[in-house]
Amino acid sequence: MRHFYQEFYRLVPHSTAHAEFCERVFGRDLAQHGFTDVAQLDRLIAELALQPGDRALDVGCGTGLIAEYLADRTVAHVTGIDYIPLAIDVANQRVGARRATTQTDRLEFLVGDINALDLPAGRFDAIVSIDSIYFSDDYARTIGQWRRALRPGGRMGIYFGQGRAGWVGPDPFDPATLEPDRTPLADALVANGLRYAVTDVTAEDYRLACSRLEILPTLHARFLAESIGFVYENRIAESAGIRESVQEGMHRRYLYRVQLDAETEG
Repeated sequence: MRHFYQEFYRLVPHSTAHAEFCERVFGRDLAQHGFTDVAQLDRLIAELALQPGDRALDVGCGTGLIAEYLADRTVAHVTGIDYIPLAIDVANQRVGARRATTQTDRLEFLVGDINALDLPAGRFDAIVSIDSIYFSDDYARTIGQWRRALRPGGRMGIYFGQGRAGWVGPDPFDPATLEPDRTPLADALVANGLRYAVTDVTAEDYRLACSRLEILPTLHARFLAESIGFVYENRIAESAGIRESVQEGMHRRYLYRVQLDAETEG
């Protein structure tokens, strides 16, 4: 998996085919790797009530374009972390060039492994996780680390998919874990004594999967010409798997929102 992402972040910033794919499917090229379009990002901003002066952490930020979008839309300060050093290098180079012309300093990017986080206590007003907690070896421990990093009244916004991973072959799967209160993420939140609200975005996941399967073949030759055929194959397999699993009632996607108590949590 690490090798895939290293190659992804090495090649995709220079790919016009992938940029067009993101524009047509997600509404904007933010080098998305997943199923999060601009509408979902705007929902996340609204749910977390991000505002000027807030400090937010984007866990699994990749090359930082989503973190940059969040900062631009809200005037919040956003720190992005990712475990691929090349992705952070790309983010810092891009933002460094922008900082020189705009004189803004609302973005920071750091290398960090979700399984070895050393986050300062009470540092952030909000933590954003867009399909990144899957990389955690221990969801409850990771959520506990995020909780400690939040200030009193802090918020978490977590996009999370749960389902049968049909695109990588048969796997044992308990359909009961599809329910929003029985997913591994819900278990981890409860283990940390956290209350949460859930929005079901499965229909959007399905729509994006179908859109990807319609648009990707029109760009296939360009993906190959740019030596990112492996990204194309990954996108096709993932999208077909999500579409099939949703049709079979074996996949759900949710937005979990957590709010700490303003006085006693942190």
